[in-house]
Amino acid sequence: MTGNGGDVRIERGVAALYVFVLALLVVFVVLPTIAVLRFPGVEDYINMMGNARWRRAATNTVVITLLSTFSSTAIGFAFAFAATRRDIPGARFFSLLSLAPLFAPPFMIAFAYLLLFGRQGLISRHLLGLDLDIFGWTGLWLAQTIAFFPLASMILKGVLEGIHPSAEQAALTLGATEGQALRTITLPLVAPGLIGAMLVVAITVLADFGNAVVIAGNYPVLATEAWFMMEGLADLKAAAVVVGLLLVPAVALFVASRRLLGDRRYSTVTGRGGTMEQIKTPALLKWLVVGVCSLVSAVVVVLYLGIVYAGLADTWGSDWSLTLRHWKEAWAYADALWSSILVAALAGAVTAILGQLAAFLKSRALPFRPVLDFLAVLPGALPGVFIGVGFVLAFNKPPIELAGSIWIVVFALGFWHLPLAYQATTVALDQIHRSIEDAARDLGAGELRLVADVYAPLLAKVLLASFLQSFVRSVSNISVVVFLVAPGNVMVTFVILQMIGGIDWSGAAALTTFLLLLTFLCIGVAALVVGRTTSFSRGFQP
Repeated sequence: MTGNGGDVRIERGVAALYVFVLALLVVFVVLPTIAVLRFPGVEDYINMMGNARWRRAATNTVVITLLSTFSSTAIGFAFAFAATRRDIPGARFFSLLSLAPLFAPPFMIAFAYLLLFGRQGLISRHLLGLDLDIFGWTGLWLAQTIAFFPLASMILKGVLEGIHPSAEQAALTLGATEGQALRTITLPLVAPGLIGAMLVVAITVLADFGNAVVIAGNYPVLATEAWFMMEGLADLKAAAVVVGLLLVPAVALFVASRRLLGDRRYSTVTGRGGTMEQIKTPALLKWLVVGVCSLVSAVVVVLYLGIVYAGLADTWGSDWSLTLRHWKEAWAYADALWSSILVAALAGAVTAILGQLAAFLKSRALPFRPVLDFLAVLPGALPGVFIGVGFVLAFNKPPIELAGSIWIVVFALGFWHLPLAYQATTVALDQIHRSIEDAARDLGAGELRLVADVYAPLLAKVLLASFLQSFVRSVSNISVVVFLVAPGNVMVTFVILQMIGGIDWSGAAALTTFLLLLTFLCIGVAALVVGRTTSFSRGFQP
């Protein structure tokens, strides 16, 4: 590992920086977490168990998490398998298309389902003449399946790429058929990654707020109940109870996924380490995979087109003629758009800079480094609704009063996305040879000079990629933002959510299309700088 620094005296500047970073992590990670857990009393948790609606929400959360996790992982495996087998037609297309849902705003998939398959849906009602009610668990399940299968696909693609073809070839040499080789060799080798992928997807489904708030209807889940408690009943204590209950399974799943996958989600797998040919994919399996991937790809494309068309349709459900009226009307929310961009840019800077500093400090011989590591990755285990409620409780009064300002949103989003930059920088530091640091020290460079002259240039691409990841996730966030908006810091995602609730679907679709364009612009910039869109997308969650 680069610069463990065990034989180097700790400079005052590095020690001061270490204390500063630890203090920030304590303030913006530990305090909100403690605030949520301390605010309700034991009797509040007991009372929750006697509340029929909350018991139903807890049961629904478990059920939908299981359903969506299994379906997302199954589809993700199909896409990963297609992308890594050389004899499956359309493999590159499936690989690229599977990334598309990752970059959609967290509510977009559910919103698109409403537009196309709801009671006034373009496809269900006006093309097929069906009277479908997509609200409820079925709509939520369909939305989460499409939204989160790319997470499983990315993880499983890395696992499959790490299996050398020689293992399958050896099975053929011993007399096995191609199908038997895949079943007895490949599948067991993939099994740990498959379980890890399910854990990652389960974490995301468990905390999903965007899709649930749009399409769950009268099917309550814990992630939306917290917001309803605050928005409808102004009951902050009840909201804290709900998100506190979410924390236990979320942390358990997070810890299990890290133990099983390690840093796989944050590193890039390149190649198989050999030129040996893969065995042929059995024809039945090949065309089954192609069929599943083609069907899901068609759904993804239709959902995207549905959002774009809805923003251009004159009156959704009655007048399908094209117009730019909704785009022009969307500029009435220009303040919310620019506020979202400013907050996302500031949050991205917090994530990228602090992530690099924390990763560098972890590589030094400093006391309490495991504490630094734990606090830097802890936000990755916290659901967005937990972060939102935690910041409301922790920073709405002195000594740190941020409520109502943009800074409460900036710090909430910046620290929530911190694990992305921290883990990416840690991996990048592992790839920098110790001799570079030794050479700089021989020339008289101190620790802070090393940061400025050696590590900053070498980590510049990681810094920009971390900033763009955080920016994209922040500008389209809803689960954190919905708890923190105030008259002076209204975010565009909150406006869109209100428009969807007010049945202004074409206006909401126009604003959502703008977010999509902004997202893909960022992806393009990242692809030019970093080199690969797939490496930019690693670690990315809706």
